[in-house]
Amino acid sequence: MDPIYLGFASGIVLLILIVIRVPIAFALTGIGVAGLASIMNLDQVIAYVPHQIYSRTADFTFTAITLFLLMGYFAFYAGITDEAYDVARAWVGRVPGGLGLATVAGCALFAASAGSSLGECAAMSKIAVPEMRKSGYSPRLATGLVASAGGLAVVIPPSVIMVIYGVLTEQSVGKLLVAGILPGVLYFSVFAVAIVLFAIIWPDLAPIEKKAVSSWTHRLNSLSKIWEIALLFTVTIGGIYAGLVTPTEGAALGAFTAVLLTFFKGRLSWTIFKSAILETVSASAIIFMLFMAADVFTMFLNLTGVLQVSTAWLIDLDLSRAVLFWALILFFVVMGSFLDAISIMLVSLPLIMPIIEAQNLSPIWFGVIMCMIVEIGCITPPMGLNVYVMKAAMGKSIDLNDIFIGALPFVVLQLIIVAILYIFPEIALWLPSMMSK
Repeated sequence: MDPIYLGFASGIVLLILIVIRVPIAFALTGIGVAGLASIMNLDQVIAYVPHQIYSRTADFTFTAITLFLLMGYFAFYAGITDEAYDVARAWVGRVPGGLGLATVAGCALFAASAGSSLGECAAMSKIAVPEMRKSGYSPRLATGLVASAGGLAVVIPPSVIMVIYGVLTEQSVGKLLVAGILPGVLYFSVFAVAIVLFAIIWPDLAPIEKKAVSSWTHRLNSLSKIWEIALLFTVTIGGIYAGLVTPTEGAALGAFTAVLLTFFKGRLSWTIFKSAILETVSASAIIFMLFMAADVFTMFLNLTGVLQVSTAWLIDLDLSRAVLFWALILFFVVMGSFLDAISIMLVSLPLIMPIIEAQNLSPIWFGVIMCMIVEIGCITPPMGLNVYVMKAAMGKSIDLNDIFIGALPFVVLQLIIVAILYIFPEIALWLPSMMSK
């Protein structure tokens, strides 16, 4: 069979395997190895594939992924999540939609110390959702808000997904992390305005918390609880922005600082230390397995010429920049219904990046948008990883369909944020342009 046809056939087989729920890492590896064996002999495959995988994954920048995960787990065990929510609640609990605002603010603060939307959803499901329900919030609003606000963790640095995008596209990880700061502020602002308006229009679904403490003394005293987050953010992102440390060094400093915070807060036991290490190793192993599987599949596609032919075809269509951009957004939203964020990047970036470069679009700017868009798949069926994590954390107290339905209005808000970033790319590009070289 002609290699081009073989490559396209492999794409169809991959889709079939995904639909029948074969683990993406196994599907990519199996198709990639079988495809390579059909093009070259088996001895060449055995010699070629391990060497290519090693040369790809031995990149020292990958260390930042594990270190940011480690920082996030220790920050969680240190109780920083609970304190961030308490601070936000003290400041905005008495305004319309106050608990919803506090939840988004708590998610934003947690994002600045963790970098994982799944961890954020699991934590805030146990902290914020019960409080909103006790105050009379609609179960769909409460759960949908937490599920979608978890997306702040992929925009506000340190973001594990952003690091992965940087490694895959060979872009500056430091600039990508810094590029997410202002879009993160935009994300929070759009959600905050929407929640307040919703509470004003439908007060029965988002009532004001009557027991909220609102004295200025209480508010000012509460600020003492967020110094740990400020410290973590400063030693990681502050050092990267100032050019004092590399992203990997910043991640190492952040992880070390998180361990120290857990110790000095009296929460560092052997059980917690072991749990944080094991969870980091487990998450890292899954990510690296996906990397290796996607690398094998990409090797095969490159040899067939499918990527080059597909890219040339899309460019020859001569679509306007706007039409092409929104077509890509639709493509990512649809893929997000079946794949997790990392898998989407691994499968699609080899095809997408040449098109982005041909359109003279900034890879840094596009990285921020892509990280935000693939997160939509985490709150839409049938995949909806954030939703399933919330369901697991909350048990029978909430119906799975209620979470999915509650998250749908926030998908619209996320698309509005993307539209703003498309119209005003400077929001993502201004801070990276000011970074120390």
